[in-house]
Amino acid sequence: MLYAKKSAAAILSSFLFFSGASASPWDNWTSYDTIYQHGYWVLDINNYSDGTISCESRTTNSNDYWFKMLTISTGDYVIQFENSGWDFGDVEQPQDFIVEIDRRGPWNISGYKQGKAIFIKVTPPSDSLSRFFTEVARGITLYLRNDRGIEIARFSLRGTSATLNQHRACERRIFTGFRSNDPFT
Repeated sequence: MLYAKKSAAAILSSFLFFSGASASPWDNWTSYDTIYQHGYWVLDINNYSDGTISCESRTTNSNDYWFKMLTISTGDYVIQFENSGWDFGDVEQPQDFIVEIDRRGPWNISGYKQGKAIFIKVTPPSDSLSRFFTEVARGITLYLRNDRGIEIARFSLRGTSATLNQHRACERRIFTGFRSNDPFT
């Protein structure tokens, strides 16, 4: 099981998209609307100046760390952890990190750090991404660790399943007009 999880994380990481030295576009929204709140979870729909839209589900813990999952209308997904005390600079830098949900085995992720966040951007299709979201939805606690396995933060996942159900409804909303109805394209 552990080997399968590490392989899935490697596949998840292989879909990483490197976007260069500029600021991440999902951090520069022009307006947003909160469309759902449950416990510590908030779901916003974000609008950007280039016409892109995203669904952003996020939760925080008592130590001011944020765990965010974004779906961007271009079809990409972002998993992001943020803390106001971090300052990684303006240029994306490779950063490995580990996510574990309920001690089910680690997800070793090769992502990036920039600004006040570490993240991975995934372009589907990705079976690993689906398994990751399923594990998050069913989980109780998510642990963020550095690449040496030292815990940085933990998040309660109470309310995650309900939030992700609303997130999927938000995805359907933002993909209307962005994806063709032609099943052959």
